Amino acid sequence: MKKILLPTLILALISTPVFADFLPPAFSSKFEQEYISTLKGKVKKGLGSIEYKYPGMIRFETTTPSTVIFVSNGVKAWYYRAPFIEGEQGEVTESSAKEGSTIYIKFFDSLKYGLTSNEYYEVKQGVPATLVFKANASKELGIKESRLHFKLKSQKFEDIEMIELTFADGKTSKIKFIDLKVNADLSTGRFNFVAPVNTKKTN
Repeated sequence: MKKILLPTLILALISTPVFADFLPPAFSSKFEQEYISTLKGKVKKGLGSIEYKYPGMIRFETTTPSTVIFVSNGVKAWYYRAPFIEGEQGEVTESSAKEGSTIYIKFFDSLKYGLTSNEYYEVKQGVPATLVFKANASKELGIKESRLHFKLKSQKFEDIEMIELTFADGKTSKIKFIDLKVNADLSTGRFNFVAPVNTKKTN
């Protein structure tokens, strides 16, 4: 797993007072994902679940096409890949949260600024609502643009149906929420990871 230093922008997001009543303190959802394969450049689809708690805590699991779990509690981060064949070893990489930060943590933390233009992104109102990240923010987050699709004419986080992300390298990802729950009762234990038996530590 490529290690990425936690950018100064995210530290600023964490330490800056909340400016908008948009992102809930916590949420959870199952999801369908459509993304571009980094190996072959082809569109792939996946299934999984996400749990998030502000700031910087996430549990991101995919079950299809393979079982991968990424967890960060703001101090430590774990990246686990289950074995392809039962009985073989899985692999886990453990790092500090600063080294293991991902684009999704950075993106959801940034949504504390809501749907009004700010020093990090410009908001283009419409259907969908579009966030265009400014040059410095785009460089640090790795995101150029995001499109938020809401149910009907709502602009509440709990009514988001799908998030589209365009990354700095031009690749895209679509995450369709299924049964989104905001202000979910997520214990801090959900953001710790204990590797299954027969797991190899790779770092």
